[in-house]
Amino acid sequence: MAALRERLTPEQADFVKAVDAFCERECPPHKLRAMTANGTVAHDDALYRKLAATGWLGLTIPEEYGGSAGELSDVALLTERLSYHRLPVTGYLTTVITAQALIRFGTEEQKRRVLPAVAQGDVLSIAITEPDTGSDAAAVRTHARRDGDCWRINGEKIYTSNANHARWVLVVTRTNPDAAKHRGISLFLVPMDRVEVTKLDMLGHIDTTITRYADVRATDADIVGGLDAGWRALVQGLNSERMIIGAEAVGVGQRAFDDVLRYAKERHQFGQPIGRFQALQHGLAETATKLLAARLLVRHVAELLDGGDPAPAEASMAKLFATETAKEAALQGMQFMGGMGYSMESDMQSYVRDSLVMTIFGGTSQIQKNIIAGQLGLNG
Repeated sequence: MAALRERLTPEQADFVKAVDAFCERECPPHKLRAMTANGTVAHDDALYRKLAATGWLGLTIPEEYGGSAGELSDVALLTERLSYHRLPVTGYLTTVITAQALIRFGTEEQKRRVLPAVAQGDVLSIAITEPDTGSDAAAVRTHARRDGDCWRINGEKIYTSNANHARWVLVVTRTNPDAAKHRGISLFLVPMDRVEVTKLDMLGHIDTTITRYADVRATDADIVGGLDAGWRALVQGLNSERMIIGAEAVGVGQRAFDDVLRYAKERHQFGQPIGRFQALQHGLAETATKLLAARLLVRHVAELLDGGDPAPAEASMAKLFATETAKEAALQGMQFMGGMGYSMESDMQSYVRDSLVMTIFGGTSQIQKNIIAGQLGLNG
């Protein structure tokens, strides 16, 4: 459709075609329905290994660690298309986010230990949220204490996404209880075989867990970003995360829009396609406009991040606008499709469930507004 055209380089256009072809070949709609017949499937390990064979899991990983030294702009394209096709490989999102922290702040030994296997299909996770600590990430209580020449990590994290598939988890801990709130925080790279994991039952296609740390041993060699200096690495990682969640939201929002647009052209009432009714036309026109704006905003933020700009305001804008747009697109699709949109026989109900959580994880929409306001100098 002319209204949704965008400018891609020939290389980007070829990349998108290749990703689409992979998704349509390896996980067409009928296969996805069969996989989810007995419940939600967020991450399929076998399918993820096939994705690894394409080389795309190493997009942003430097060549010396087995990657292709691509950019976050490439990740935005890949994420959007995987989300559009509803591919159950959500481990990719936490992996690319965690890998960014290692690429930017990890030691040479840490990079060589982890990144080559990531390019080949290892999943990574990051543990931030705690039962009493959500949006206020700096208030973490999980702590690491010195014990001779090592550290002992104790605490509990909740909503640690994809930990049940991961080989490594990056744990946000407090290493200096006497330091100011945003200081004294360290990030530990911990192998998952040392962590107790309990999977949570969630509304949509998301694998998230409780992870518990009982005297988990770690060393100085496992600290990413420096002792007591983890907040800087965490914040910069969150900006990348928000761009990636925005790309995911654009994908599911576009899928919801395309499904309801097709329905509006095929469904007849009162002797004509329902898409000829102005109420539906105006709603779809507004959604098409917002989706294009969200896509361009996500791509803009990816380019800023690729250029070294942390882009805190823009990353929050992209996450806020894209996720709220996806939610609107899915809810609109359910409303316009009526009973069929609400039926479990339709995919629209899954778009609604999955888009709702996008406005929550990675920082709620309200938190994104707080960040934007702060960047505008409105928080004193």
